[in-house]
Amino acid sequence: MRSSSHPTSRLSGDAILLLVLILALGVFVRVYALGGRDLWTDEAWLALAALKSTPAEALAARQSTPPFYVLTLWAAAKFLGGGEAALRSLSCFFGLGTLLLFWPLARGLASPAAALLGLATVAFSPVLVYYAKELKQYSGDAFFAVLVLLLVERLRARRGDKGWLSLALAGILGLGFSHPLIFTLPVAGAVLWFTLPARQQLRVLSLGLVWALGFAVYYFGFFRHEVDPELVVYWSQDFPDFSGAWPFLIWLGGALSRYLEYFLAKWGVFWGPPLLLAGSAALIHQGRSLALIYLGGPLLMALGAAALQRYPFMAHYGGSRLMLFSAPLLYLVAASGMTAIFVWLWQKRQRLLALALTGLLLLALEPVEIIKEDLHPAHNREEIQPLVAHLESQLQPQDLVYVYYHAIKPFKYYNHRPLERICYGKSCVETALKIPESGGSPPQRVWLLASHIPSLEYMRRFAAELLGPPWQETACLTRTGAVLFRFERQDPEADPKTPLAQIEPSVSGSEVPPPDKVYR
Repeated sequence: MRSSSHPTSRLSGDAILLLVLILALGVFVRVYALGGRDLWTDEAWLALAALKSTPAEALAARQSTPPFYVLTLWAAAKFLGGGEAALRSLSCFFGLGTLLLFWPLARGLASPAAALLGLATVAFSPVLVYYAKELKQYSGDAFFAVLVLLLVERLRARRGDKGWLSLALAGILGLGFSHPLIFTLPVAGAVLWFTLPARQQLRVLSLGLVWALGFAVYYFGFFRHEVDPELVVYWSQDFPDFSGAWPFLIWLGGALSRYLEYFLAKWGVFWGPPLLLAGSAALIHQGRSLALIYLGGPLLMALGAAALQRYPFMAHYGGSRLMLFSAPLLYLVAASGMTAIFVWLWQKRQRLLALALTGLLLLALEPVEIIKEDLHPAHNREEIQPLVAHLESQLQPQDLVYVYYHAIKPFKYYNHRPLERICYGKSCVETALKIPESGGSPPQRVWLLASHIPSLEYMRRFAAELLGPPWQETACLTRTGAVLFRFERQDPEADPKTPLAQIEPSVSGSEVPPPDKVYR
């Protein structure tokens, strides 16, 4: 196992120029249009927590979000304001930090070419770029994993003579920002134990004790109270199936395929394994197997947590975002494989084949689509703000407003007008709404606002079961991922032979995409 080398050693002038260009573009795509889209459902409830009056109130409203992330977010909102860009600035900071720290880590773990290709992958990965611009803690998972591993490599390079305090503090602080850092810290400690001189093992034990005590404080102060039984049931299909060897292998195969498709694009399940195998072989041959330990060790720890039903493993419905802490090392190993294959073919004078394979890989990655997604993310895009503004401008005193379950938090964030007659959905399958009356006068119009929805047709069926036949759809305004309906009480003297489905509503905007869109 080799120690870290200087990040720019043995790089040519052209390589240094390429390095600077990759870093500059990686920074640009992370800060571009940071506040350019509305907060979606999960972001909105965290935004509402950050906008509470006191830190205690923010912590009480955070649900399962790491405590330091919420507290830092609360402080940022006080100083920078409650706009989308200000609230996403913490995630952006972590995303930028991951990009900048990855290069020295990769340069110490892989060849210069593999490190440079790995950096390009991290810089433009739609997953990493997206979470650097989302108001959630996941970009912090990757940041603290990279930070801890980089400090471990720096400590190893100094033979354990300097760097213990910074590593200890990074672990303690990181646990307050990132739940899955608990999977990386034991691997970091094990690497130090087996690679540092024996005289340093007492320090390694002390470091492990400090991290264990820190985790105990977090656990008894925060984590123990956050195990939601409903969430455990929701993730139950993402826990290992130990009913037999074959069911377990089927479960594991599905988990790995979701993981590869999520981080390596839609064809990653096909080209990902060959690159990872080639990268593993190349790293072992070069005496750089630490990169494999840093990738595989935390993933095995996460698998163990899943076996104990405490953490979903490569989950369904885009749940592989919970594995974001492993993405930088995954990209480094894949880049090592691509570099090794290209160099081998080039040396064997199979240069046309090398170029052809590179071209095929680029086509599979769809670089134009990657650029579009980096600059204008379509994932979880739910433009509800203009619908809220339209509702506020058109609302009449006797109107009733119904807010779909998944739209409640975004509505509360964007709504600036006190509403007297409003119903908040109790679930996304609610039926037979009891229309409240005010002053003995039932409402003649009902507005239904929704976001994070499967489709426009689904919402029309939902509205029909919710309101019943007396209500006729008279307007429908759509935006990406959101819809605003207006329903009016049907004239009891209207011709009953006219089916309601034949009455065409007025529609503007665009069709609503599925909310469970996973990165492709």
